This record gives sequence, structure tokens and C-alpha cells, in this order.
Amino acid sequence: MAKIRDEDIDVLRERADLAEIISAYTELKRSGGHTVKGLCPFHSEKTPSFTVDTARGLWHCFGCKEGGNVYQFVEKVENLPFPEAVEWVARKVGFELRYEEMRPGEAAQRGVKARLIEANNEAARFFHQQLMTSQAAVEARNYLGRRGFDREVSERWQLGFAPGANALCRHLLSKKFTQDEIKGADLGRISERDGSLYDVFRNRITFPTWDLQGDVVGFGARALGDAQPKYLNTSETPVFSKSRVMYGLNRAKSAIARGAAVVVEGYTDVIALHEAGVYEAVATNGTALGETHFEQLKRFSSRAVLMFDADTAGKGATERGFGIHQRIGLEVLVAPLDPGRDPADVVADMGAEGIRKVIEAAEPLMEFKLRQTIADLPLDTPEARSGAVRQVLEILRSQTDPIARHQYVDIAARLIGVDADMIHRALSEQRNQGVSPDPGAVDRDRRIPGHVKVEREALQLLLTQGRDVEWASDLVEEDFTSSARRELFRNALEMARAEGDPSAMAQRLSPDALALFTELIVGQNELDPEELESKSREVPVRLRVFRLERDIKNRRGTLQEINPLVDGKRHDDLFTELVGLEAARRDLLRKLQGAA
Repeated sequence: MAKIRDEDIDVLRERADLAEIISAYTELKRSGGHTVKGLCPFHSEKTPSFTVDTARGLWHCFGCKEGGNVYQFVEKVENLPFPEAVEWVARKVGFELRYEEMRPGEAAQRGVKARLIEANNEAARFFHQQLMTSQAAVEARNYLGRRGFDREVSERWQLGFAPGANALCRHLLSKKFTQDEIKGADLGRISERDGSLYDVFRNRITFPTWDLQGDVVGFGARALGDAQPKYLNTSETPVFSKSRVMYGLNRAKSAIARGAAVVVEGYTDVIALHEAGVYEAVATNGTALGETHFEQLKRFSSRAVLMFDADTAGKGATERGFGIHQRIGLEVLVAPLDPGRDPADVVADMGAEGIRKVIEAAEPLMEFKLRQTIADLPLDTPEARSGAVRQVLEILRSQTDPIARHQYVDIAARLIGVDADMIHRALSEQRNQGVSPDPGAVDRDRRIPGHVKVEREALQLLLTQGRDVEWASDLVEEDFTSSARRELFRNALEMARAEGDPSAMAQRLSPDALALFTELIVGQNELDPEELESKSREVPVRLRVFRLERDIKNRRGTLQEINPLVDGKRHDDLFTELVGLEAARRDLLRKLQGAA
């Protein structure tokens, strides 16, 4: 891939409005000074801990400990590699990037995809204008009205109407799109009869599909009347793949990141749920739910809820989801609806509260699969129940977590009407040996030790005061006791000497050092001169005290291992060194007492 020029990356980072970009994912409110706060788009929380430092161009969540500059936010929220995150920001602010080392043909390929996206975006605007104003779209507007989608909903979702009669192709040609570009986007096709260009979508309500960057890459279109097929979708193109794009995911990703994805069947279901406040709803684009869809959802959350008609859930999506979810590490639950009903019906009849109750009642896919399998089996004789146990063994063996499997065995035993020990014995040969303890269950001491607190204070002063911290040159990496703090010290000292931009430094840091960096700097105001002078005297002295205490402890340990009768000189030299270290420590402590 062609390399973006470094100077463009720097200029764009300074030009981008970090708060404006983040506000598209979470509501931000002024919290004083140069900071704004909101709910974190990356984890579920009830009180705002996500802070944006508008002066420094940095963000940090004090809940999940994530942080960075504008590029790192886009990388995480859009799940993009760094170069694509830079391109995403450039599109948002209208900045034209320059590239180096572009391979032959790469510029042409990049240009083709850009033109196809432009054609799709223009088609979406054309279809929407037709829906809003055309007399030919009366039936389409009436249908949407009956589904509860008024003009405002149509505008929010850019719903449209494809009139046919090659109206779109003529419009795109008038906008200087070529016939090849129109065909490449699958907006028009060539007639085998006379070789003319005709519209793919005709007399249909259109639902634009966006990629994660918010560009229209394809369409779903519902027929009016009895035309077949009922739904027609964009075919595979260089910018659209049914298996890799989910309808509504561009809008739902932030809500999904805070909880779970809710997967439904149709475009109108997604719209109805979002309008009811269920912002985590998504759907596939006219194709079966498959592994690549689950992989997409796993990028944003570890849990997904399938909400389909009960028959469909049992025969289709559930079967496809079973086995896949464990392979990719996604917990899947099932919230089946009554036969013949879809989520939009539930919202219309029961409102947002009703649909939320359905979601909250979702059961694990494994449990749903067990119930579904056992419901179809005879259980009236001992032989029948034995056969049922054999049938569910294969299902239970697919659960690799021994603790969860134990609970599912109990559920299956109750449903079949046998003793759970019978199933446990049948599974015993396949059980995993041992269970690894959950590291998350270990009680951790969250108190910050004194030396760590001082190291953090020193770094915070260096980061916020920059070149004004004269004592920084007296420090060494060994004054810091973790690799992340040592890494941050190296980079902070370099930044201070070069009078660099803190947000630029963020790009060079490892994840641990980055999290510490943004935690220490985001939202920090400059100290008043008196407080700064006091801290500048105290913090470096305290750092040296802790360093001396570590050295003293090490020397004492070594001294205890030396036999003075065997190695008298080494023992005496080390003892003398230890006395000197302890004297230096006492002098520093007296200095601290004098400063206090």
C-alpha cells in the first residue's frame, strides 16, 4: 500500500477537530477548561469517564484506560489499520493526502473505488429526492407511512425510490459518471437485447447500505406490488460484498461496543429498532447470516443476540451460528419471536419497552439448540430418553468451557427427564482435563504504591510543563520501575527537548505506555507558579529516595549472601557502599522535611 507522507499526517492531525469527530459516537459536554466529557463508546458505563482534551488533541477513558490521538480513536472505533484511519480522517475534514512509493496501477485502483463510492452516494441522493418529491413515489410513501416511517425517518435513513425508466442512469451520466462506472457500481446494466444501459433498481423503495466509514456502497430495494423478487440487492462490486457488509452497522457500532449486537432479518426491522432506541440493531444484506458476519460483530463486541421469527431462527440462522460462535469467540443468544412476527411488528404493538423485554429474555444459543433438539424427540420410554441423551451429547461436547457445559448438562437432563449424572458420565471421556482459573476473578490490590505514585507525578510534570521542567535532565530511565513508565519517560524527555506536539508522540507509544500517557495528560491544567515550584523541588527528590531504597534493599540482600570469613574484602566494600547509600537517603529525607 502506498505510504502517506509524514508531513500530511502531522498537518491533518492538527487540523482535525477531535471533539467533533468523537461527538458522532458519544455525546460530549463541557466539563471545564479545555476538556469535554461523555460516555465511553468502547465500554458500557453509566457515568461519563471518557474525556477529550481539546487543547492537546488527546482523549482518555478513565474507566477502560484506553486513550490516544484522533487517529487512534478512529483506528479503534472504526476498527481500521493506521493508514486507513488517516484516510478516514482526511475524508471527514476534506484534506487531500499525498502518497509516496505508489506501485503501478495502485493509483488507478484507488481512483476506481473512489468513483464507485461517489456514484453510489449520488444514487442515494437521487433516490431520496425522488421519494421526497416525485408524484411517482406516492405508493412508496404510503407504504412507508403504513410501516410507521414518516418523512423524518426517511430523511434520517436516506430512504429512496427508484422510478425506473433508466432515470438513474441518465442522471448519473449527466453528473459525468461513465457507463463503466455505473456498471461497476451495479447501478446499471447493459441490455442483451439492444445493448442499451438500463437501471438495476426500478419501481422499488431503496435502502442505502453504508460501509463503516459512512459511504454508500450498495442498496437493498423492495418491490412495490407483486413484482419479484420482493427484495433486490446490489451484486458483488469492488466496494460491496454481501458477506462483509451489515446494514446499519455504521450506525450501531458504538452501541454494540457498549453491550451486544442485535441481529435481525430486514432493513425495516433495523430502522424500527433504531427509531425505538435499540441502537445496536443490524441486519445482513439479502444473504444468509454467516461466519464473516459474526467476525465483523466480534470486532465490536463479544456478544450478539439473534432476533428472528421462531421458525427461521430454528431452521436457519441458529444452525449457521451454532459452532461458529465458539470458534471465533462470540457469545450468541437467541431471542425468538412468535411465528409470523418480526421486530418491527413488536415495536409497533408493544413499543420500545416491549422489544427490550424480548432482548432481555434471550437465551444462550446452546440452550436454545438443546430445547429445539429435544422438543422434536419422543421421551415416553426409557429407550427413547436414552436415545435423546445420545442425540444431545454431540451438542454438549461442542461446548469447550467445562463450567458452562456442566450447567447445560443439567438443563438437558431436566428437559429429557433423566438424572444429570447419567449425562455427566457419558461425557466424562470427552471432558477437558482441568480448568484454568479465571484471572479476572482474582482479587487485585488496586492501591497505587508510593513509588509508582511519585513516578507518575514526575511524568505528569514532564508531559504538561515540557521544556520548563529543568530537573528532568537529572533523571534516568532506572528511576522508573515499569517498562511502560520508562518508555513514556524516554519519549516525554525527547518531546520536551524538541518542544514537540504531545498528540504526535502518542503515535509512537506502545499500548501500555499510550494508556498511561493519556491518563496523565488529558484534562490536566497547568499548575500555578507556586505549586509548580513546590512540586518541582519535591518530586525529583522523592524519586531519588525510592531509587536509593531499592538499591539499599538489593545491597542488603547481596551482603547477607557473602561470608566475611571467605570474601572479607568484597563484604567490607559492599558494607561501605551500603553505609553511603543510607547516608544519602537520610540527607534526601531531611531535604524533603525542610521543603515541607
